[in-house]
Amino acid sequence: MRTIYKTITLFIIITMTYSCGNIKKKTVSITSTSDSTEVDWKYGWTIAASTTLDMDALKKHQTLYPERWKATFEYLKNANLVSLPIGEHEIIGREVYAIISEYTPKEEANCNFEAHRKYIDFQYLISGEEKMGVTTLEKVAPICDYNEEKDIVFFKPDAPAVYEIATPETFYVFFPKDAHRPSMTTGKETTVRKIVIKIKM
Repeated sequence: MRTIYKTITLFIIITMTYSCGNIKKKTVSITSTSDSTEVDWKYGWTIAASTTLDMDALKKHQTLYPERWKATFEYLKNANLVSLPIGEHEIIGREVYAIISEYTPKEEANCNFEAHRKYIDFQYLISGEEKMGVTTLEKVAPICDYNEEKDIVFFKPDAPAVYEIATPETFYVFFPKDAHRPSMTTGKETTVRKIVIKIKM
């Protein structure tokens, strides 16, 4: 009788151990699959985002308007950015449109902070490099009234900010709360070719 009892007990223990092992394996598999979010939110575009990007703000806006962000990244992946004509290019009417420009970066003294209210500013240097500053609206002082037609307001340049060297390896996203200071020279003689994608709030 004792032998039968021991055999049954041993069988139950082995069965439970095997089952728990299977559950554990399934959990790990699901977790590893759900971790691959970096590529998903950029729809396969491989360029890295600046560390200044507010991911919470981006995810919130992407949840509300996924079609705008998909169109943005699909455009960046598929368009020939090097040969696109200078000027505006509609992506989704006036909800999402691109502006291609070429210029020589300016001296810091000639560059103010700016911000927008109607559109998110998605900036990417196709070629060249420039110094880029980012801060928040609470830290800047306006030097003019907001221009509703051009959707822009400028601020004094003497605010504490994070500065980076913008290159084709990184893109920037500025929300209305983000005052940004682009187009500054890094000290090198270079021509910048940039795409700015305007994404409606």
